[in-house]
Amino acid sequence: MRGGVDDLAVSVVIPTYDRARLVGRAVVSALAASATGDEVIVVDDGSTDGTEAALAPYRDRIRYVRTANRGAGAARNRGVREARNPLIAFLDSDDEWMPDKLVLQRALMARRPDVLFSFSDFAVRDVKGREHRFYLSQWHKDSRGWDEILGPGVPFSTIGPLPPGRADFRVHVGDIYSSMMTACYVSTFTVMVRRDAGEALRFAEDLPLYEDWECFARLARAGRGAYLACETVWNHGHAGPRLTGADALVTAGARIAVLSRIWGRDAAFLAMEGDRYRRVLTEQHLLRARALIKSGRTCARRAESSGGPVVGPWPTERSPAFPGRWPAGSSRSGGHSRGAS
Repeated sequence: MRGGVDDLAVSVVIPTYDRARLVGRAVVSALAASATGDEVIVVDDGSTDGTEAALAPYRDRIRYVRTANRGAGAARNRGVREARNPLIAFLDSDDEWMPDKLVLQRALMARRPDVLFSFSDFAVRDVKGREHRFYLSQWHKDSRGWDEILGPGVPFSTIGPLPPGRADFRVHVGDIYSSMMTACYVSTFTVMVRRDAGEALRFAEDLPLYEDWECFARLARAGRGAYLACETVWNHGHAGPRLTGADALVTAGARIAVLSRIWGRDAAFLAMEGDRYRRVLTEQHLLRARALIKSGRTCARRAESSGGPVVGPWPTERSPAFPGRWPAGSSRSGGHSRGAS
């Protein structure tokens, strides 16, 4: 609905890197989900495969922004800076929204002004065409229900009208900040957030993975989150490059960085849950120490075991167990280039 209680326009941000073969599907799904006044922003993170030409058929309906190759976090941040509307939604360029995604989240965000950001479950269609439904729990691995993770659920129909063909589902609203320290419950391509979240709405640009986890933890610290217990996105498997298979050294190093920069700098949180934070941090240091031993870097292992600083270089691949990804780009002087999703 537009022109009424749900009259909040959305800026859709799609970062992309060398996805000429796939980005059109994402754009079509975003346009199909959009309403009058919405905008679709495609941030091309320095693609070299003809992505700009592949987007030519849609140029009169999207805003195309081309940037130097700086990675997924920088591409999403550029999209946020370009956004003009009060709500921002993210879509990865190899995935596909369901048609009523924006209808559902727009209604929720309009009718629950206390909610800073919202997210949902999603479905997976793997490279062999097999479908895996309600897949989010396979990412966060938390056996608790959402009543405990976030807060008691209420039927969506008590918040707003259900779109045609959409069965009722529950919406959970609450504080997920503490839980986010041990798992990321938020998949980027399902997120809608208020543009006035300010500095909290910022993706890390210096991490090879978990740049989204850091952003969503910051949002969770700033305000309430809402989980829609329904699928709003198809996450597609494909044969092209994607950020998977990160080893334990990479994963633990990035986790330590996120833990230290978010919860480790939160004095109020540490006063309440400092022991828990230190246990989680120690576990990651031990995981990294074991990885260093396995790789033969025993001197670095000794520093790690004694709580020494985490040092690079950061690699260019990311664990499939957590939301968000980008493909490794071509190497360049001074390190590896990284592409947006």
